[in-house]
Amino acid sequence: MADGMRYVFKVTDVPLIQSPDGTMRDSVMITEDTCGSDQYTAGLFWVRPGTHGHSDVHPAQDEVYYIIAGRGILHMEGVEHRMEAGDVVFVPKGHEHSVSNDGDEVLSLFWAIGAGWSTLPEIRDELATWGEIQPDSSW
Repeated sequence: MADGMRYVFKVTDVPLIQSPDGTMRDSVMITEDTCGSDQYTAGLFWVRPGTHGHSDVHPAQDEVYYIIAGRGILHMEGVEHRMEAGDVVFVPKGHEHSVSNDGDEVLSLFWAIGAGWSTLPEIRDELATWGEIQPDSSW
């Protein structure tokens, strides 16, 4: 692995981006460029209280979440699944899913996809439309 690659990440090490509607924030931390990973892409994700994120489908990759803080609902293929801090969530490839935050605090998640960032054009294209914000920006 090349010198200068990271093994430990802080949220300030990569850009913090926010969805155009202001309901979600994301920080893509594990990629080929940041640490040489070509098998996983991962980062942190936040959902503003009282909001519902947009629907996604990853046709060729499974996704996993770990709920760090807050509570909410995973909507998968039209079925609601409660989730809260400490839960691990599995989203199989090809399944339409979204996340709602029906709590009073920010819903914070760690996410990981079993594929390298360069092989995720639909996610890269979507996140390219999100604007960069300062880490201390309030909702």
